[in-house]
Amino acid sequence: MSESEEPEIPVIKPSPNNSVCSECGSAEVECLDWVRVNDNYFIGGSECIPDDDYWCQACEVHAAPIQASEYCEGKGHTGSPCTVCGMET
Repeated sequence: MSESEEPEIPVIKPSPNNSVCSECGSAEVECLDWVRVNDNYFIGGSECIPDDDYWCQACEVHAAPIQASEYCEGKGHTGSPCTVCGMET
């Protein structure tokens, strides 16, 4: 891979234990953390971050994630197997 190419982002398999967006159920949730810039060493930061420091790439909102099982209990499963929690419905 050349320096100009972006690394491939791994696919997140549906699981009841995944953290997902509380709005849309996507597992593509990001959070802000402290990382040393010269070597990408993780310092910390995600232990107690405010809701607006989370970002969902899928629906483009700032919302703290919830467990996939909790999302499906409240909003229902999507497909069989469920694309959020992976459970057969």
